[in-house]
Amino acid sequence: KNKRRLIEGDFDLDLSYITDHIIAMGFPSEGSSALIRNSMEEVQRFLDERHRGKYKVYNLCSERAYDPTAHFEGRACRYPFDDHNPCPFEMLKPFCEDVEQYTNAEN
Repeated sequence: KNKRRLIEGDFDLDLSYITDHIIAMGFPSEGSSALIRNSMEEVQRFLDERHRGKYKVYNLCSERAYDPTAHFEGRACRYPFDDHNPCPFEMLKPFCEDVEQYTNAEN
């Protein structure tokens, strides 16, 4: 597959800017998984260098998790659903409210 990646400077990450304020990326991993996925350390470094203090990470992955308070300066939360599936309908409203609250607070 010809996947889009961010390759700039010393960054080579599986992520794409959807808008200037929204980034989609693969799950940030640690340990041996980071060899084939985005490295948690590199994702944090990227966000700190490019968007310090002005980001929030939404983990949508149900298959893998990390402690959201231990990473991304506590700017992470989880709304999990299975890969290649729509999110549960009951999750839409709380997710959208969380995004709205965050974006309104940032503006």
